Amino acid sequence: MDTLEKLRNIVDPLDAPIEPITNLKLAAVLIPIFSESERILFTLRTQIVRHHQGQISFPGGRYDEEDMNLQTTALRETFEEVGISNDKITLVGRLNPSITISNYYVLPFVGLVEENTPISINNLEVEHCFLAPITELMKPENNVMGDFEGLQLPYYSYKNYKIWGVTGGILTDLFRRLKN
Repeated sequence: MDTLEKLRNIVDPLDAPIEPITNLKLAAVLIPIFSESERILFTLRTQIVRHHQGQISFPGGRYDEEDMNLQTTALRETFEEVGISNDKITLVGRLNPSITISNYYVLPFVGLVEENTPISINNLEVEHCFLAPITELMKPENNVMGDFEGLQLPYYSYKNYKIWGVTGGILTDLFRRLKN
């Protein structure tokens, strides 16, 4: 499968314009894809973070004024959360933005990570992380409906993990692009 080559052709350019954003806090995430094994890195958020405790997410977070742009935010947060430095990541583009229930405008960036890059988690933000193969996540039987806080919502199932919410929506955008 030429997933990685296809990725370069289906993502939006890094410098594509962003719609004006009002009344929302800015944030960015990185979809870290280990290039040779075609696996995506996910984090499980701790119970002590401010928002979305105990949920599966991509490395990322709030834009800081010191950040040059949201791309810088995604890379900084990835280093802070899982210890992957910028020189191990090749950004290939970005996906559609998402808006969270906590009033964040989240811009997802797709980055290829060198295989065998060590991961060092920040225990204040990340309980643990895991890698999931793109091909596994894209199987129709792993895209299911389930109960979340009384609502029936779609999610991606991988092993004992349920990837839903904004993270699931970002995966749906990525997989839709890969399938077309």
